Amino acid sequence: MTQRRIIYFIVLFSLSLFLPANVYAQESIQWQQLSPKQQQILAPIKNDWASLPLKRRQRLNHLTREWDSLPASKKSKIKNRLQRWSRMTPEEKRAVQQRREKFQSLSPEEREKIKRKYQWYKDLPPDEQKALRHKWEKQNH
Repeated sequence: MTQRRIIYFIVLFSLSLFLPANVYAQESIQWQQLSPKQQQILAPIKNDWASLPLKRRQRLNHLTREWDSLPASKKSKIKNRLQRWSRMTPEEKRAVQQRREKFQSLSPEEREKIKRKYQWYKDLPPDEQKALRHKWEKQNH
């Protein structure tokens, strides 16, 4: 190694000593680190917390810290999703995670196309949604 490279590595190492730990090593968010209020909000998924991906735990941590500033409709939606997740079997949870990973692997254009189709479906009257679900279930079984 040349002297220049050695000096470069020494300087980088010295600078890294002053960086916060989470800049170069993402720390896990443990259940016990959450405030009592956060734990109350996230109670439906307490048993799953340790197995959630770090990014999801970070997102949920952030959401619960901002809880008081969220609109009531968003709070309700989050609570419903947490409840629904808590009632799923391990197989259903794996299937959801696989679908999420598949969706994330799509190009931004493909994801946007799916979002538009989903919004179109959600904008349909409930009876038309039910008819479509019935039709899709018939096709997939």
